[in-house]
Amino acid sequence: MELRSALLMVTVAMIAVPACAVPALAGPREDVRAGSARCDGIADDRSWLDCYYGAAQPMRGRLGLPPAPASQQMLVPGAGPTAPQAAIAPYRAPAPEKKLGFFARLYTHTDVKGEAPTRMSSYRFEKGGFFVVVLANGETWRQVVGDSVMADWHDRPEQYAVTIVPAGQLGIMNMKVGKQVYQVERVR
Repeated sequence: MELRSALLMVTVAMIAVPACAVPALAGPREDVRAGSARCDGIADDRSWLDCYYGAAQPMRGRLGLPPAPASQQMLVPGAGPTAPQAAIAPYRAPAPEKKLGFFARLYTHTDVKGEAPTRMSSYRFEKGGFFVVVLANGETWRQVVGDSVMADWHDRPEQYAVTIVPAGQLGIMNMKVGKQVYQVERVR
């Protein structure tokens, strides 16, 4: 009887232990690395880059950024409609910024830190030669009317590295493009 009981316990343990072992979900960084590695088999540079952007979707979801286009996500091998999407958080639009009045801005301390360098996605010049820049991270910045430094850009936007740093004035920031500094305000 003891042998039968021992065999039953061993059998139950052999069934129960593997059933309890739930694979740990990889974090977004690991998911992005794995997805981008699956893009390596794509020979066309443009398609590879689109696949690479699509592979970044788990991190975009984690950060609450807008999702990559479906056309890019579908290029990632194994990321089609049958792929598990449990690690990808749904996109939530950021809450609208609360606008402070003039006096509230004077008396409210806000600790604004410089942003990490990024690249331009596009730029255009408006009346008076002042620019509007869309950054790779989706932010849009407009040069402050009255800034004495005028931009003279002719290259493709992605060739310009941009850093946004506090200027010390209400709502005004400094945009460093190369060695040149411009005064800008955020549009969106």
